[in-house]
Amino acid sequence: MIQKPKRILFASDLSTNMKEVFKHAVSLSTLSDAGIIVLHVMEEAGKNSERRVQRAFGETLYNTLRSEQKAGARNLLTGKNVDALGIKQAIAGFLKDRESSQPDIEVSSPIEKILVTESKSIADEITRTAVEEGCDIIIMGCKHQSFIETAIGENIARKLLKRTSVPVLVVPLLK
Repeated sequence: MIQKPKRILFASDLSTNMKEVFKHAVSLSTLSDAGIIVLHVMEEAGKNSERRVQRAFGETLYNTLRSEQKAGARNLLTGKNVDALGIKQAIAGFLKDRESSQPDIEVSSPIEKILVTESKSIADEITRTAVEEGCDIIIMGCKHQSFIETAIGENIARKLLKRTSVPVLVVPLLK
């Protein structure tokens, strides 16, 4: 028998398409009264690439840019960025529906934690975080890829499905 999830890991790449994927996470959270862990993984540059960029722009500027990128991702996910308004509205809409059907329950955000990490393998980091945070399901988006994109590209959803024992809900993204 399939049990209701208690914790959902929502893996985001911060694209505008993630609003639709997040709606699925909030729907499942509302139906099962589960908490949501929001995760954004920034891909680490290889050491050679990192050294080349540092030589070209200087170590101080490189470190500043990396810090700003992390801060920007965190601000977007926490709603300190105007683009996050859609996600906030999605949460508010689902919670409003929930409040009207069950007025005696205190309504609060289902988001328990927002994590921004850096890793050489995005799929490995999602898998590791799901296990560490005790998540029962992973929700992520995946765009349709052409034959060429599939051959040369990195399909994170496929890699994640091969590496994790946690169920994965993959939401197809429109181009």
